[in-house]
This record gives sequence, structure tokens and C-alpha cells, in this order.
Amino acid sequence: MIIGAAVFMSVYQNNMSILLQRNGALKNQVEKLKDSEKNFEKFKNKQQYIGKVDIIVEVNQSDADKTDINVLNEIKSQVYKDVSKHLSGKLITAVRDNPEVYIDMVEQKVYRNIFDKNYIVSVKRMMVFQTDFLLYISYREYHQN
Repeated sequence: MIIGAAVFMSVYQNNMSILLQRNGALKNQVEKLKDSEKNFEKFKNKQQYIGKVDIIVEVNQSDADKTDINVLNEIKSQVYKDVSKHLSGKLITAVRDNPEVYIDMVEQKVYRNIFDKNYIVSVKRMMVFQTDFLLYISYREYHQN
């Protein structure tokens, strides 16, 4: 009886972890699609404006096994919120002329209380491709001295 309960709880916990990971990824995707739709309607005839913001998280091969998908999704979501509120609808030339301003928004920024830990974000590269703004970031756990 006890063994059956233990097996049931482990299967249940595994299923809930998978659902939580998928839910986080889907929430990010829904948020991005809503913003993209809103910006598309607003700027569909104006090709000189930023229409889409995309955050891409780069993970080292050595850290790939230790990467928590839930943390990755939450950091991606918070960086997206920080960047998109300042970039959506901006002129592409303004972004190309002063890329440091947009990089400094998230460079070395500490995101607090993400699953009870703090993380610091580093910008790897930034690209503007047609009307899309792409920001490549990495993150690590932040230990305050």
C-alpha cells in the first residue's frame, strides 16, 4: 500500500513538473503573440518602426543539464516586459543609432525572487532585422556579498 502511494506521488509530481514547464512557455508565447498582434495592427503600414521584440536565452553546453526551464521562462518573460515597453513602436533608426541605451536596460540587471533566487542577466548581442528586435541574453545566479 505504501509503495503504491509512493509510486503514485512520484508519477503525479513528474506530471505536474512537466505541466508547469509547458504552462510557463505557453504563457510567454501568448504574451508575445498579443503584443505582436497589437503592434502589427498599430504599425502594419509603417515599416520603419520596431514591430516585434524577441528575447533569446543562450545557455552554455556545460550548464544545459542544470538549466531549469521554469527559471528560464520567467527570466525571458521579465526581460521581455522590460525591453518591449520601451521598444515597441520606436523608430528603427533610433535603435540603430543608440544601441547602448537598449542594451543597458537589461545588462547586469538583477531579477529578484524568481523561484526564491536572484539572477543577473548579461546581453550577448542585439540585432535589428527588418522590423524585429532580437536580444540574445544569458543569465546566472546572483550571490550578494
